[in-house]
Amino acid sequence: MAKQANRKMIGGFVVIAIGIMAASVVIFGSGDLFKETRKHVLYFEGSVKGLNIGSPVLYRGVQVGAVKNIIIRSYVKDLKSYIPVIIEVYPDKFEVITHGKDMRAPHERIPKLIEIGLRAQLVTQSLITGQLLIELDMHPGTPIVLKNLDEEYSEIPTIPSTLARLGKTLQKLDLKEISARLISILASVDRILKNPNIEASLHELKGALGDARGLVQNVNGKVDPLAENLNSTLTDTRGLVNHLDQEVKPLTGQAKSTLDDIGKLARDVDGKVDPLSRSVTQALKSVDSAFKSIDGLVGERSPTRADLDNTLNELAGAARSLRILADYLERHPDALIKGKTGY
Repeated sequence: MAKQANRKMIGGFVVIAIGIMAASVVIFGSGDLFKETRKHVLYFEGSVKGLNIGSPVLYRGVQVGAVKNIIIRSYVKDLKSYIPVIIEVYPDKFEVITHGKDMRAPHERIPKLIEIGLRAQLVTQSLITGQLLIELDMHPGTPIVLKNLDEEYSEIPTIPSTLARLGKTLQKLDLKEISARLISILASVDRILKNPNIEASLHELKGALGDARGLVQNVNGKVDPLAENLNSTLTDTRGLVNHLDQEVKPLTGQAKSTLDDIGKLARDVDGKVDPLSRSVTQALKSVDSAFKSIDGLVGERSPTRADLDNTLNELAGAARSLRILADYLERHPDALIKGKTGY
């Protein structure tokens, strides 16, 4: 007869196997055992209440690490206490591209990133629970504040959170003065509301509103007839415009014919002015030739020189007059018909 198997021993082996499988899934599935991490230290001003070990570390919304440890460190010399926050960052979450090559060593560029603005900040993770997380981001222009108290970890500078800055601002407010001013304002409002003239003013305002409503209704009743009269006036105006348009068209034809006649007359006058201008030019040339001949015949000491000079001056004046006449006729060819009208 075969020996019966021990059920308790079989059950124990099954439980142990399930435990080993669960531990394998936790250890090897998460990958934390073989994941490369880089640790950094942060020093925040004020309380870190709500920040716990395991709280996420984000860079522009992407989780790149977690809080590894939070320590209270006191120094007996100067009786000061600091709370260093140790975070671990996963380098595989960063890819730095340099000259077309993929470089997976961002921790080597931490000093340069700090120089151009890398800062850590506490951010509210949940308003209900009050939990905090750490946000890494670029804040150029903010001061670089380093404690330089740890040699084991590289330090990343921090900046105050929004709530911390708000708290500092509220601390600077003079709440007593604000309260006194508020009480004074409320007292002034109470005195105004208790003034007996307020009720009378409200009654007067109500009456004025009633009169205004009646005026609006009266104006509204007169607007419709006025609109009808305006419409009739516009109709009459449109008819007048059409009538004038019919009258203007014949006048336009007559004006065009008159302009054609004036153009023809101007062309005729222009044809007559050209020969006259050439005659005047020839006369001027003859006068200049005569001047030259007389000047050659008469010496400087001749007794007739004075008379000749006077005559020459008169001839020169006549020549200028002829030039002026020629220029005027060129500019005003209609002067031969209408006569000289002035410049």
